[in-house]
Amino acid sequence: MDMRSYKWFYDNIHSHYYNLMMKWFSIPLGGETKFRRIMIAPVSFKEREEILEMCCGTGGATISIAREAKEATEIIGIDLSSGQLKHARKREYSCKTRFIEGDVTNTCFLDDSFDKVLITHAIHEMPRDMRLKTLREARRVLKDHGEVIVLELDEPPGILLRALVGLWGFYWLPGNFETPTRRDMMKHGLSNEVKECGFADVRKYSAYHGVFQAVIGTK
Repeated sequence: MDMRSYKWFYDNIHSHYYNLMMKWFSIPLGGETKFRRIMIAPVSFKEREEILEMCCGTGGATISIAREAKEATEIIGIDLSSGQLKHARKREYSCKTRFIEGDVTNTCFLDDSFDKVLITHAIHEMPRDMRLKTLREARRVLKDHGEVIVLELDEPPGILLRALVGLWGFYWLPGNFETPTRRDMMKHGLSNEVKECGFADVRKYSAYHGVFQAVIGTK
């Protein structure tokens, strides 16, 4: 799917049912609140941090990040889709939060602007060149010793569980644009791509029996 079609789809279709879809999707995981909390559990937040959330969508992960963040933290969410951001701006957050429309591969931010950059459940939708551009942009805007945190799908070890994930995520559906990019991410390995983009001390944390992963790297 080209970028124009991708943006149109998220602006005009996906944004209208995404929050409902997440509630359904999260039922086997104990509900959306629990799922989001487990995914960001490996992240250590400090006071007065500047946090960038790339691909923030409708703000579902932003709510959990804000809940875990310490005093006087500010979160900026950036997403390509104005339709998604429209829904994100209607939600309530427990710390200072603002949203901007923009391209995560080429943001408007200065070098060394943020303490943390989170990329939440979106990088598997990108072709490899865009994944690497996004990770390099995250590194550029991070302060020295800042962290990138990538929350993503993973490939569980068991064949049965992998099959269930494929059914659950509709990866069998003809025309699902996420299927080839997700497979390519698995082929190259998310941790490997984070290292490839210049991050050090790369750590991977598995969740839900290997169905999901959180990869953290340091600038």
